[in-house]
Amino acid sequence: MLTNKLAKNDAKVQVMNMSRLAIIADDLTGANDTGVQFAKYGLRTYVVLDAVQNPVLPDEADVVVLDTDSRASTPSQAYNKAAAVAEVLKQEQVPMVYKKIDSTLRGNLGSEIDAVLDVLAYECAAVVPAFPAIGRITAGGYHLLNQVPLACTEIARDPKAPVTDSRLVEVLKQQTKYPVGYIGLQEVLSGSDAICRAIGQALALGQRLIAFDATEQAHLVTIARAIKDCGRKIVMVGSAGLAEVLPQLYDMPVHNDSRTVEVQGNPLLIVAGSVSSVTASQIGAFLKQPNTQLVEVCGQELLRNPAGEVKRCTDTAAVALRQGRHVAIVSAAGTDAVAEARQAGRQQGMNAIEVSDHIAHYLGVIAAELVNYGVEGLFLTGGDTAVSVCRALGTSSMKVQGEVAPGIPFGYLHNGPFAGLKVVTKAGAFGTEEAIKKSMDVMLDQKGVNL
Repeated sequence: MLTNKLAKNDAKVQVMNMSRLAIIADDLTGANDTGVQFAKYGLRTYVVLDAVQNPVLPDEADVVVLDTDSRASTPSQAYNKAAAVAEVLKQEQVPMVYKKIDSTLRGNLGSEIDAVLDVLAYECAAVVPAFPAIGRITAGGYHLLNQVPLACTEIARDPKAPVTDSRLVEVLKQQTKYPVGYIGLQEVLSGSDAICRAIGQALALGQRLIAFDATEQAHLVTIARAIKDCGRKIVMVGSAGLAEVLPQLYDMPVHNDSRTVEVQGNPLLIVAGSVSSVTASQIGAFLKQPNTQLVEVCGQELLRNPAGEVKRCTDTAAVALRQGRHVAIVSAAGTDAVAEARQAGRQQGMNAIEVSDHIAHYLGVIAAELVNYGVEGLFLTGGDTAVSVCRALGTSSMKVQGEVAPGIPFGYLHNGPFAGLKVVTKAGAFGTEEAIKKSMDVMLDQKGVNL
């Protein structure tokens, strides 16, 4: 069960106002990039993996992010997972819940929001997926990625959770059982009072999911302030962008209890399961750095002969690590490689999602073998890959510490045999070409990193 210190110290709760916040996320990289919005303000932030089976919260946490691992689940499975976690939070009387959703609208947004509304009895959900700092905005009801409508980007071809409609309200309507409202830029630009009136009008019409436009960080601040001050019980639903404004808005407590993990001078291990073009360009930039090596994992062989392919990859990577080279373990990308892996999967009765899960699992197996050779830290990209590696390493939670770049958090494994190992996580189709290099610089800083 999730432990709760609030009942033990009511006076502390009154002083702090928000001494415990819980975030429900649907994948690990999203959980981390939301958690870091609080960690960078000095809040003790932990991410719990497999939260449906393991809803445990470190006693010292100010903020806990619970990963339901439901991004690629069916809508009914996602509802049940989100509801189970919400029920624990209800029983423990956690004072505030934030529902994290993907800034590119992937996943079971509607069913998971429905679960939170049903279990926690909020009047409505304010759905604000915009994250302007990284090019994700909502304008005129359309959600854009770097000024391009979502349905015209590679998100529409995501192998596990494609988004083929750029209209936020329509995406929500297709997934929720509740009426959906919309508050546009005109009301947002008019300020908090106008937003409060618009929320009241939406509730009068029975609308329980309310989608918001937002194109600038200031808009997120205005929306969050309106929700806080309007006197309604509203659950905030958004990406890391909206989460970023909450610590200062709610005057959350700050701690100075970090510790320093000294740099040992060991190489880094990069594990990339994403097949996005963004990840491919980041791997290309990584390979331009000195003392680096690529080990490309053949998905087709992982399906036909997993033990043999794991041995080939680990043997090759181990030689490089012993020589002090940074190693990137990369799932073979490209149309042909993906098609060949899926064909091999079909021959074994597996669908595309099962093939992807199978490959992610063995990427975790490979990473766990290689960590034993001594690495300074891990860079994990792709949500399924990140959670598979963490499971293989025997950890159930991570402490999020800081940010390499907007939306790219770093921290360390909180428990398990490799507790203290530095980790950077990143969503697949995200970040600049220099994302891996910047992460290397942070983890290899000879002055050490504060954890």
